[in-house]
Amino acid sequence: MDRLYNFFCFPLLLLGLIFISNGFVGFVENNTIDINNNSKTANQINKLYSEKEITPSEKEITLKGPPITEIVNEKLIVKIRIKPISPIITSKIKKQTNPSIELTLSDKDFDYLDSNKKEFVKTVLPIIINENQNILMIRSFVSELKGKLETFRTLNNNEIRKLNDIAKKYNIKYHNKHKLDLVDEILSNVDIIPNSIALAQAAIESGWGKSRFAKEYNALFGEYTYDNSKGVIPLERENGDTHLIKAFSSYSNSVESYFDNINSHNAYEDFRDIRNIMRERNNFSNVNLLVNKLSTYAEDENYINTIRQVIKTNNFSIFDQKTITY
Repeated sequence: MDRLYNFFCFPLLLLGLIFISNGFVGFVENNTIDINNNSKTANQINKLYSEKEITPSEKEITLKGPPITEIVNEKLIVKIRIKPISPIITSKIKKQTNPSIELTLSDKDFDYLDSNKKEFVKTVLPIIINENQNILMIRSFVSELKGKLETFRTLNNNEIRKLNDIAKKYNIKYHNKHKLDLVDEILSNVDIIPNSIALAQAAIESGWGKSRFAKEYNALFGEYTYDNSKGVIPLERENGDTHLIKAFSSYSNSVESYFDNINSHNAYEDFRDIRNIMRERNNFSNVNLLVNKLSTYAEDENYINTIRQVIKTNNFSIFDQKTITY
């Protein structure tokens, strides 16, 4: 009986071992196939991303053997986009081949103003005109350097020093920059401010020269500073504010600082862009296009309208073609 039992049990045990062995082998083989498939997927993904340009929103994915991990590496690429100027604005700037004739400023030009305004305009306007003429001289010098660079590809040490000084004055980086690029950037940033605009802003910011800052500190344009050695604390400064009103030794220094500010600060980049088109088309007649880009100068929401009104009411546009002789 025992022999008969062993005869039937042994084949069953052997058959069971075979099934177990096959199952285990199948398990190992199936897992090996899965790992290989995952490895192939990782290669495909990396190949996909390597064959195209990576944009800031795309990510590089690396898959490794078990355990499978994912490494996300952001691609930080900054793309500078130049904001186009509205065609509506550019259409308002017509090209002029024969600009208006410039006229020399004389005492008679102030006769139409009342006594209080007359004194202020007669004092400040010549300083503004003089600053614009100085800027035109700078532009002429830089333009000559540009012509020399285009012809001879070089400048002497004295010319390079003067060019770098101009760039430094207007906060333009000049180190490790091609000189042709530098002169183009200077010509793009440094230009005149129509007399009517500068005069109107001086009148608004200084109360026609009657404000405390104008009388005591020659501050015509209400410029801010955070340097205690260069400014005065405003009487109505709110708690928590730290700004000062920039003080000057003369009206001339105040006017020069205002021009430097408009010609260098990032806040007035749009102003300069419009002005560049005016320069290209030799037409600065529509000053309101420039006024529209001065909203950042003051916190007053009606500031642009105020500048326009001061120019219009006082007929300051007649001064835009004025020059002074020495």
